[in-house]
Amino acid sequence: MNQELSSSSPALLSQSGLVQVPIVPRAVQRLRAGLPMVLRSDVTCEPPPSTELVLLSDLRGQPIATALWAPTGPLAARLWSMTGELFNEESLARRLRAALGRRRPLLLSGERDAFRVVHGEADLLPGLFVDRYAESAVIQTATWAMDRRKPLLAELLQQLLPLERVVVRDDGSARDMESLPRERGFLRGGPLRQARFHDAGSTMEADLLSDRKTGSFLDQQDNHAEVAKWAQSLCPGGEALDAFTYHGGFALAMARAGLGVIACDEDPVAIGRARRNAELSGVAVDFHIHNAFDLLRSYESSGRRFDVVVIDPPALAKRGRSAGLGPSAMSQALRAYKELNLRALRILRPGGLLATCSCSGRVTVEDFSLMLRSAAQDVGRPLQLLWRRGAGIDHPVLWGLGESEYLKCWLFRVLS
Repeated sequence: MNQELSSSSPALLSQSGLVQVPIVPRAVQRLRAGLPMVLRSDVTCEPPPSTELVLLSDLRGQPIATALWAPTGPLAARLWSMTGELFNEESLARRLRAALGRRRPLLLSGERDAFRVVHGEADLLPGLFVDRYAESAVIQTATWAMDRRKPLLAELLQQLLPLERVVVRDDGSARDMESLPRERGFLRGGPLRQARFHDAGSTMEADLLSDRKTGSFLDQQDNHAEVAKWAQSLCPGGEALDAFTYHGGFALAMARAGLGVIACDEDPVAIGRARRNAELSGVAVDFHIHNAFDLLRSYESSGRRFDVVVIDPPALAKRGRSAGLGPSAMSQALRAYKELNLRALRILRPGGLLATCSCSGRVTVEDFSLMLRSAAQDVGRPLQLLWRRGAGIDHPVLWGLGESEYLKCWLFRVLS
């Protein structure tokens, strides 16, 4: 474990001069076990609303850690340092450099011009996410303290990377946790909104101010390449269906591998972008503006069959205050995942491949596995698991924070 998270230094912590916030024993245990967040219900008193960094202590007053304070929301504090490090320009610059250094394998390969530079708590930068698209970087913040540092973060990023512009995309639901306003625009450079980059060898474009997430789904790039490689090897020249194609990541990779591909998305803007990306990549894909649930049902009823089916829906189990994800909502999400996979299995030819994904952090690996077992049993087709993957190395999992292992991408072969 990183030295900062391994053991506290009471002397350093007690000399910090920060507002002290006592937390209950269970919160102390969670911090020391690697969960870098403190619930508001675990705090015994609150500092003034303008406070950014606090000193967390146990109920006896013994210092535990420094943490970024949130004036509102269910999470009161996010771990900054177990050794008393302050939240300032020097510490931010050091942690940004370290995060970029962890991506060195991607930089050395020379093949990736789009990747995640900072992945929140997993890079010891709570509530900060940074994606690079060639000469552009996109920042998202989900904590009050990071939100106030956006101009500084843009400056530090331009010192680290050859960037022409830095965009802010603080228009997602993660902002709702701390009642932060939603906004988007340019922090540096501009006004060019389009970025051209490469995804698993395909040439892509994205609108950094309006397309989903920060413009594209960079966490699936390695999986786009792997699914295409296996499809080319096991189903050469076969027919593939890419449900929920968005900008065409899986579809373009499979088309470049020699498969005939049908791809759908119900968002006409996304399909327009996917068609443009197919042109840029020099491949032919049959794109449809269609609801994936309905299209799968129609293919099943008509007897249409495929050699490869990719199921990669948006998060069906939402997070955040407005999600209202109680037991019934989670059951509904799992039923939707099951329907998609059940119908995909029914339209696969013997020996065909199912690549199935979930990007819902609240759907655990165990939830996903049980859902897929149930779908396979209902269809009555034996499956062979070829591999299970998650996000790429630029989207690391922080051990102890379950939701950071949010992406599941599993490949199955239908044996009969």
